[in-house]
Amino acid sequence: MRQADLRQIQDAFAGPLASFVDESAVRLAVLINRSGQVLAQEGFDRIDDLVGVASLAAGINASSRALASQLGQEDFEHLHHAGRLRQLFLGQFDTGGGLLILVTVFDEASSIGLVRLFFEQMVDEVRQLPVMDAPPVSVSADNFEAELESSLDRFFRDLMGG
Repeated sequence: MRQADLRQIQDAFAGPLASFVDESAVRLAVLINRSGQVLAQEGFDRIDDLVGVASLAAGINASSRALASQLGQEDFEHLHHAGRLRQLFLGQFDTGGGLLILVTVFDEASSIGLVRLFFEQMVDEVRQLPVMDAPPVSVSADNFEAELESSLDRFFRDLMGG
């Protein structure tokens, strides 16, 4: 994937994700691809938190798909975990560009019903983005490090307001 392609994709996803966060009143949200590459994020202040959540979410999604297969299901549509103070929602959806995963953390300011409602609206928005019309682009092992570095540079620029 060329750097311009990744930047264009990240810019396109920023709007639907920001709308989702505003409407659903969640605290944190990250949109990733199947391998855990961050495509858009809202609410993360520390890069290690963002990278950790993205990596773990990709692993959770892969594990849940394997578990679904063991149970004779194609996959599980959503995962929801509720704690005393915070809840986690992980929703996956297919697009023309491949499988995407939304991971979000919310508290008493929102509810699972609101999260699911606005998740479905965000999915519709993302599927209508012009960048979703392009065929999926795979990342070669040779380019992975350069793309990761570019993504981290972009994250820090956005975090610092530059």
